[in-house]
Amino acid sequence: MDRGLRLARECTRKAPTRRWERAREQIRDAIESRGYDRDRGVFVQCFGERALDAALLLLPVVGFIAFDDERMVRTADAVREDLGVDGLLRRYRQPDALPGEEGAFLPCSFWLAECYAYQGRIAEAREVFDRAAAAANSLGRFSEQVDPATGELLGNYPQALSHLSHIAAAIALARSESQQFASA
Repeated sequence: MDRGLRLARECTRKAPTRRWERAREQIRDAIESRGYDRDRGVFVQCFGERALDAALLLLPVVGFIAFDDERMVRTADAVREDLGVDGLLRRYRQPDALPGEEGAFLPCSFWLAECYAYQGRIAEAREVFDRAAAAANSLGRFSEQVDPATGELLGNYPQALSHLSHIAAAIALARSESQQFASA
């Protein structure tokens, strides 16, 4: 809804903006009340569940919440703790319809590095970023997933989302590191 509103305004297109604004606020309210586990202080994968999904790391990227909001800081840490495997992240833990075990989903690790960088947690961001970047092959290309134990590339290859997430995390790290340097 937010992006639709922005497009309508920037492109001067007619749109039911009041209705879209109300819908956006209803969605926000629903996520904050039903998509948030108050006991743990973290956002969750879906309403009424406690499970986490690494896609929650994108909440600040889409402007839903600030990177350094305490709820987001706790969510990032909980995602790393719950979904982390050998320094990388799985997307989620719930079984899906696909055969075999999922590998670590590379974009998720880069999303975590980006989150940590914008939270000012440079050392943690660098650690996660470097571990995920090491999953590239000899040509510097990333697959969709990687086997954390063996480093074997899994899933779609090359994977554009992995590359885009790598770039976004690198930019976040560079910005955060330069701000840290400038304030020192």
